[in-house]
Amino acid sequence: MSRITELWAAGDVPARDGLYRADGSAREVGIDSAALSRFGLGAPLDLEELLRGDPEGVTTYDIHPDCFAELPDDSGSGSGPDSGPGLGPGFVCGGDGAHGSEGFFARLDADRNLVWVVSMGDSNPFEKVEVHGTTARFFNNLGNSIEIDLTDHDFRH
Repeated sequence: MSRITELWAAGDVPARDGLYRADGSAREVGIDSAALSRFGLGAPLDLEELLRGDPEGVTTYDIHPDCFAELPDDSGSGSGPDSGPGLGPGFVCGGDGAHGSEGFFARLDADRNLVWVVSMGDSNPFEKVEVHGTTARFFNNLGNSIEIDLTDHDFRH
């Protein structure tokens, strides 16, 4: 079990902006503010090192009831010449942290185990998600959004 899956199971996520994957890998996340007009992935992060330097560097999370969606089980596992990579069964969700400015969104597997989570300190809470094909759009409480391609290498299952 990776450190991020341990945190998630305890109801916590890192307080540092980042994409944290259940396989233990992590990357910096950059946004401009709650406007969400800029979203990008940066350099790799070492979660263990971050927590050694700041053991209290976590925040609790709460999934917003309107920010939870089941992914379409297209089962397109690449078995045909025109088939896509497929999402497989699972869920996406989002919500807030312990402070008003914090937000997160995540992907869960079919058993609701964490696949990855994006945690951000200044995004504002995410209150709605829409899934269309292989993309998920997460909306914060200001109506601003981030669209994620769930087939992208960093956001795959």
